[in-house]
Amino acid sequence: MRVVYKPGNAYEEIDCFDFREFEHGIVLRNEEGYNIGYVPHEILSHIEPHPEEQVTFESDDES
Repeated sequence: MRVVYKPGNAYEEIDCFDFREFEHGIVLRNEEGYNIGYVPHEILSHIEPHPEEQVTFESDDES
């Protein structure tokens, strides 16, 4: 997944495998489970899945 955040005037991105959310921010992890970064909630913009990680949902509308 890609974590997008804005520490100043420009957006930055970090690719990670997983993350854990805590009270003041999120800790980013790699495939081995090691911490590779921390992003406070104040500067977090959004988290995007990579195309191969996207999940599609079936519509509940049966009309």
